[in-house]
Amino acid sequence: ETENVAWKTAIHGKGWASPVIWGNQVWLATATEDGQELSVVAIHRDDGRVLHDLRLFQVEVPQFCHRFNSYASPTPVIEEGRLYASFGSPGVACVDTTTGRVLWERRDLVCNHYRGAGSSPIVYGNLLIHPFDGSDRQYLAALDKATGDTVWITDRSVDFRDLDSNGQPTMEGDLRKAFATPHIANFGGNDLLLSSGAMAHYAYDPLTGTELWQVVD
Repeated sequence: ETENVAWKTAIHGKGWASPVIWGNQVWLATATEDGQELSVVAIHRDDGRVLHDLRLFQVEVPQFCHRFNSYASPTPVIEEGRLYASFGSPGVACVDTTTGRVLWERRDLVCNHYRGAGSSPIVYGNLLIHPFDGSDRQYLAALDKATGDTVWITDRSVDFRDLDSNGQPTMEGDLRKAFATPHIANFGGNDLLLSSGAMAHYAYDPLTGTELWQVVD
């Protein structure tokens, strides 16, 4: 508890998101246990001082979240001057890391995470790319990272083969959800957006969202 510890700072709430670091700032996502308050906290890398403590979203009726998960599990993305924080369906926000001012937010990118959100967004060029693989809807969204406006949305195309005799997904769509974070890889000079959803792994054109291929499990 004390040996070789340079500093220790208590963080309110609960969050499984990884910390992200830029310069002397360490940013973390956190949430109340009931999921009604979703926040980000910035602490000074050298001494643990709290630099910003920002409640980004107030959620009146949170989705269910399994106790092994948290309401702040997606890891934020940081770059010079900007933090992009996602809590899944409850909201995505861009924060000025100097002033703590919220530059934009989106609360209309929704799905039923079923047991809580887990996928983290990534930045590619001027895009913030985020998967939403819920039990009810499965898609990727690319936002203009400067404004938060939608650049493209692409639905998952795999046939889940899970419909019952009434044409409804079995197990309330539990087999359709996924929690993977996408990444960019370059093949033959071309960047591909690689993203795993339930039952398939996909490659997309990151600029347009056009599906290029898929491998079905």
